[in-house]
Amino acid sequence: MELAFVAPVSWSTSPVAPPTGIAAPSVQQPGARGAATVAVGAALAAVVAAKRTGRSARRAQEMATLPKHMQPVDPASYPNYKPGPSGVPMMPQVVGDWATPVPGSYKACLTMVGPDVETGSEVGKPWDPLGFSKLYDRNFDFNDNMTYPHVQWLRESELKHGRCAMLAIVGIFAQQSFHIDGYPEAPWYEALQKCYDNPQGIVGFGIAQISAFAMVIEGKFFPNDAWIGQMDREPGDLGFDPLKLAKDEATMKSMQLKELKNGRLAMMAFLSMFLGHFNAGSVPGVSALPRESGKAQGAAFCGATPASSEVGMSKTAARYTTQTILPSLAWIKTGVRASELQPTELKALTLAGNDVLIGKTEAGALFCVGNLCPHIGTPMSEGADVIGDVIVCPLHGSSFKVTTGELIDWCVSPPIIGPLTGLIVDKKNLLIFECRQGGFLGSGEVEVLVDTNAKKAYEANYWKGLLDAQGKDDGTYY
Repeated sequence: MELAFVAPVSWSTSPVAPPTGIAAPSVQQPGARGAATVAVGAALAAVVAAKRTGRSARRAQEMATLPKHMQPVDPASYPNYKPGPSGVPMMPQVVGDWATPVPGSYKACLTMVGPDVETGSEVGKPWDPLGFSKLYDRNFDFNDNMTYPHVQWLRESELKHGRCAMLAIVGIFAQQSFHIDGYPEAPWYEALQKCYDNPQGIVGFGIAQISAFAMVIEGKFFPNDAWIGQMDREPGDLGFDPLKLAKDEATMKSMQLKELKNGRLAMMAFLSMFLGHFNAGSVPGVSALPRESGKAQGAAFCGATPASSEVGMSKTAARYTTQTILPSLAWIKTGVRASELQPTELKALTLAGNDVLIGKTEAGALFCVGNLCPHIGTPMSEGADVIGDVIVCPLHGSSFKVTTGELIDWCVSPPIIGPLTGLIVDKKNLLIFECRQGGFLGSGEVEVLVDTNAKKAYEANYWKGLLDAQGKDDGTYY
């Protein structure tokens, strides 16, 4: 019995004499079984190989349809990558992507639309004083960590912020022009918060609509690989042109430049409106324009503008002279009584073309100073503080004596920015006006001594230069 088991195990093909009384098994059976096993194994291997070949072919086809920047790369093709500690070239990879960062951010900036048109810079030299477009290339000078973004990411961000700012500016003006039933009535800087405070009815539907639109756009057109400069589309190109404005390449470039410039302008405009509201006096021009006479107004951007009849101005032909205008001092009543002013209270007025600011010190002494800060001409009335007998400009913290106009501190805030802005303008004292209390025993209106020809003398310099350039400066009136 023992030999009966040895033979099949050994798979021997040599004839072996069986012991007496025991039937010898066929020596061909084990060999046939082994051949069948080998054949089955070969067939399975062929099937596996065929499947692998098919998968490889399908993978190759899928790879061929991927963008160029997602194709597998050969490390030998990038000799600029220095070997790491393990001797393997340090090729940074993006998770879930085959994109490989390569230098070239500044070169890409030179090919984009509008890097220098705003400043008239020389062609090929974009206006980039802080070198943002060159930061990405610095990644390769260190350890290839993509710390700084490629110019593709920067342009995508610029266009996105510009578009949002253009919509915001339109919304600010539209919100003051008409009102949609169901939405809360509130100024532009409170409108969004009012909607979130009570998201009922049409308000909730509007919020949901905006949120859904933002999610769809951000999801479908996510700037994948823009950080490393290998995005598979042009920055900002969402393929949205329902009016077919870009009919050819030249028109496309023109429309792209218009969008870029209007977006930049809208960003500056929105920032000005934001700062002008939350930091009064910080943005010249956002407050009300000075008037010929009457009390100066506060910020009129969000309020009603008085009609011209209320100001007392009439449309008459203005005639200016280029002759020398001499000062003409006169006491002008302000319409304000000293008893109406509290200590440290300020009131802005325009008297005969002069912007003045009357107020009281902490001790209750009456004073009158120029309303425009000698630094960059911002209104002192928009948030200035009176400390003792010192007035402090609300924008850059310049302080002056209200009695003499003497400069105490020049542009001390905010840190770094304030002193830097102070370097571009020479230090000056604050303009001082004499003032008194009229009436019997000083019980009447406050009067201020001003030059009634100040506005005319200022304008004469303008007309003199303009007429002199035309060869018409003969001293006559125009």
